[in-house]
Amino acid sequence: MILEYKRHMTAGGMKNPEWIEDGGYFYKSSDHTAIGWSPDEADREYYIPDTVTELTAAQLETRVLAMHSDNAFTKPGDTPEDDHEDMTTDEVKKMVSDWVAARES
Repeated sequence: MILEYKRHMTAGGMKNPEWIEDGGYFYKSSDHTAIGWSPDEADREYYIPDTVTELTAAQLETRVLAMHSDNAFTKPGDTPEDDHEDMTTDEVKKMVSDWVAARES
């Protein structure tokens, strides 16, 4: 499941919650949230708080596209000498769908 969460303050510094198996993606500085993944309820033996926002793949894409419109994601230029260039909307959509697909398998 795709989860939107905030990091937890611990004695060892800021950390992802223990119930985030793979996190720290698509950080949104305006509200200090990040995206992470944890197994669906049937596949896990631990509790995830009800207050955590679960997103569908479509909702994640909408979130990331909104972030892209505010501050474009970039990619390396065509040659090592080129500066980074803005990603297209289709490239951002593919980045999100690839991220989701990698966690669904």
